[in-house]
Amino acid sequence: MGIKKVKNIVWGLCLAAIASFTFTGCSKKNDPAPEEKKVAVKFTVTATSAGVIDETDITIQAAAANGDASQYGAPVWKINGVTQNNEDNIFLKGNQFNGSTKTYVLETVKPFGMATIGVECTNRGTTPITLTFNTQVDGKVQTNVENLKVMPGEGYDKQFTYTAN
Repeated sequence: MGIKKVKNIVWGLCLAAIASFTFTGCSKKNDPAPEEKKVAVKFTVTATSAGVIDETDITIQAAAANGDASQYGAPVWKINGVTQNNEDNIFLKGNQFNGSTKTYVLETVKPFGMATIGVECTNRGTTPITLTFNTQVDGKVQTNVENLKVMPGEGYDKQFTYTAN
């Protein structure tokens, strides 16, 4: 056998080996996607003022979502223990704090991939508004703000995002 013929046979064997690894090394089935980590979120907020809190003075927004579509068409939040309809966003307005209820507890019905809490207070009144809020993620306190005074003509705006670690 000549050297040229041996080289051709070696190259042919190498190409055949590469082709067999290429076509048989990976199966057509995809590996299962890793399971999304999820968290349960509980947010407690209290707002008080010596005066009347206007509807536009305070906006509390809570939202939760998953990486899949499992939250759609199902309850997401409870407010003070009452399951809300299929709403993934919850809003509280300032005038809701004027009655006998000064504290609201927003909590997810089941664990979610992430949750966001927005706290906005623009005091248009003549007396200070005092905010106290706390967020627990899987039972552990993540955010704790006590007796934050928003003076007349001032504002406070903060967004918090919570995900599984």
